[in-house]
Amino acid sequence: MSERGGAKGLGGALLELGTRLVVRATEKVLSDPRGQDAVARAVGVAQRGRKRVEEVQERLLTAAGIPGRQDYEDLAKRLARIKRKARELAGKLDPGGKGGGSDGGPGGAA
Repeated sequence: MSERGGAKGLGGALLELGTRLVVRATEKVLSDPRGQDAVARAVGVAQRGRKRVEEVQERLLTAAGIPGRQDYEDLAKRLARIKRKARELAGKLDPGGKGGGSDGGPGGAA
């Protein structure tokens, strides 16, 4: 068991040393304007790449006949409008029974 603890201690020490080195390197890169520009360009490339992947994914889903995220969002909006309209119509049909719609329904009268 002592070997295991020693190995874990060595691994922990290596991780700590590696973390310190990465932090130091990051600080040097970000303190230099050229490093800041490089990071900004890398972020821009990553964002454009992600957008491109999403566009291709959307086209593939459409080609396969599978609804995409926008389709689901549109459907959710339509469903919300239908629910709201149904509540309005129910209120017009039974203006006094708003609080007891489920309790005072046809099942209770039978």
